[in-house]
Amino acid sequence: MQENEVYEDGAQPEQDFGHADKTPRQGGGKRHGMGWYVLPAVLALALAGVVWWGTQQRAEAMDYKSTAESMYRRAYGELSDNLYEMESGLGKLQAANSSAQQILLLDDLWRLSGSATSCMAQLPLSHVDTKQINQFVVRLGDYAHSLTKKAIRGTALTEEDANTIAALRNACAKLAIEIGQRYTSGNIPLLLEQDGYYASAQAADAAADDAAQQGEGQDAGSKDNEGIEEFPTLIYDGPFAESAEKQEAKGLTGGNVTKEQAQKTAEGIAGQALTYNGLVESAIRAHDFSGNDERGNWVEAEITEQGGALLWYMRSASGNKDGRPDDSEAARYRDAALKKLSEMGYEGMQSTYAQYYGGKALINCAATQADAILYSDLIKVWVDRETLEVIGIDARNYLFSHVERALPALSLPIEEAEAKVSKNLEIVNRALALIPLSPQSEQLCYEFKCTLGEDSYIIYINVETGDEEQIFKIIDSENGTLVI
Repeated sequence: MQENEVYEDGAQPEQDFGHADKTPRQGGGKRHGMGWYVLPAVLALALAGVVWWGTQQRAEAMDYKSTAESMYRRAYGELSDNLYEMESGLGKLQAANSSAQQILLLDDLWRLSGSATSCMAQLPLSHVDTKQINQFVVRLGDYAHSLTKKAIRGTALTEEDANTIAALRNACAKLAIEIGQRYTSGNIPLLLEQDGYYASAQAADAAADDAAQQGEGQDAGSKDNEGIEEFPTLIYDGPFAESAEKQEAKGLTGGNVTKEQAQKTAEGIAGQALTYNGLVESAIRAHDFSGNDERGNWVEAEITEQGGALLWYMRSASGNKDGRPDDSEAARYRDAALKKLSEMGYEGMQSTYAQYYGGKALINCAATQADAILYSDLIKVWVDRETLEVIGIDARNYLFSHVERALPALSLPIEEAEAKVSKNLEIVNRALALIPLSPQSEQLCYEFKCTLGEDSYIIYINVETGDEEQIFKIIDSENGTLVI
């Protein structure tokens, strides 16, 4: 073949230049062909790995969701059982005639109240009714406890007590039936969204309203707190916390604020934009606001119409840290609570007792005057244990009670007051405290914190008469300090 010879198809023959690369430059050669196969294979393996990882994550998320919902359903079921037992106990109390039997029944009601409160502490904040139901149940238990003390002193139940017990039974029965029906039907407002966050209160309401409109039953559209405002008002609201409903808000001053002024205050506290929901008509009229934070969790704030003070604020905790903290950690929670109150203008507050649950530290803070703790002027502060951020404030008791008091002189020296304390007790701390004896009366006392073996007590001695006004037992548990 000559140098310029061509093949029949017109192609030039390849020329041999000795050491020149003879690999074809075009067409499906080996080097380029392997590249086309290797890259898709690598991508396919990567995709398979991502799919496997995603499947594992989804399985873990579904397992978490199932576990969380099971826990909440169990707590809701126990709450339902407690309410039915409380209604039954109140019925038996109406039938009891001996003081011994009344004391047993009243003690059982107090125990059931504590159990129901513990169940509600396990429910997510998105449960729109927790605050109202908790308030009712706690007051019922504490009212029963106050009647126990009357019975122990030999004081017979009055006609007013009998009427209150009957009203409580009717209210408890109504609430027990409502929650019992929800539990047995599975229509429990403990919604978990697909992204793992709790449905907001507004979303839960909307879902219930949609269900009602679609004819899924009257119960589906009802709300647990319907009629709660009709429940009887109690005169006892926990140790050293006055029942607010029968009083005017002594701590509110100034004129009324507009919803725009109230919204500015609410958003300043929440640190985000909120939606105005209207004016809440209650013992303290308040502008109500709500919204969702960056994680999709529900946030609520109420600002009083008179004076524009914060009445209520709550948002979810960022974590689920539980258990009792060590002393230094507990001090950080107390400092965070008191710092926030100081920034809001509440000076001279003192932390008293604390509880820890659901990733939150609940710090009870009381006002002080002339070195005396004013236990009626209480503000509850919730601190996020992960971030030390204040995520909840309840100033209701403070706003109802706080005024400048005319404190009596200390007619009884503290040394004589100490002599009134049982010789079996060892006094470990002394203080002055103004404690409520009833919604209308208070008494300045010496507060003696004492121990008896492994048990702890608080004794209150009247600074004027030396009478032993109150005795409380302190319960130290993994979840904090309780006073009973």
